Amino acid sequence: MTQTIETAVILAAGRGTRLQPYTFDIPKGFMPVGEERLIERSVRLLKENGIKNVIIGTGHLHEHYEKFAKEHGLTTFLSPDYATTGSFHTLIYGSALIKGDFLLLESDLLYHSDAIKSLIDADQKDIILCSGFTQSNDEVYVEVKDGKLKSLSKKKEELGSVDAELVGIWKISMALLEKLKQHHKEAEDGTKKDYEIAIAQLSDDHKVDVLKLDNLAWCEIDNQDHLERAKEKILPRLD
Repeated sequence: MTQTIETAVILAAGRGTRLQPYTFDIPKGFMPVGEERLIERSVRLLKENGIKNVIIGTGHLHEHYEKFAKEHGLTTFLSPDYATTGSFHTLIYGSALIKGDFLLLESDLLYHSDAIKSLIDADQKDIILCSGFTQSNDEVYVEVKDGKLKSLSKKKEELGSVDAELVGIWKISMALLEKLKQHHKEAEDGTKKDYEIAIAQLSDDHKVDVLKLDNLAWCEIDNQDHLERAKEKILPRLD
């Protein structure tokens, strides 16, 4: 039976240094692509798919998100050490606000609403959303074994097989979140690592299903090339 998902956590603490000078004045999520800013589009799609509680983990230029949250009835939390810690630390820092199974995504994504709908509709409790290969540069590749997450890396040679590409949207159960919190506490590099790596490191003991949408229209916007690709190739394919 499909579980009801009503919460989404958006990680938005990063400084976006590869998108300077844009990110001198605004965080990455406030980049306008088409008629909407990235964060506006994400929140709209989440709400259209039944998400009632949106939590944003902030850092760089956090006041922009705080103002946006007040206007749209959202929740924010500031990760005070965002400049020296990774996305995993941001997630765990705000984990007390999470009360049920949730979607996890990043603020710099442009994506079709099928990404959200497919995750919510899926029966599995813990899912990594993947796509076919985008050739977009800076990809994270995913190794799949028996339909489950085995490993992931930006370096193909580190994987036993290269089966899909990470999108950056997940469905996470409270059971997995509890294991992540313990891992964060025990790992020597817990404050520095990315949450994707942390989940992959737990996947041997806690299965994470892979949902691959081969033709999903999506992109991450981390640099100027990504921004141009988003406007020219991805935006025209979106709903």
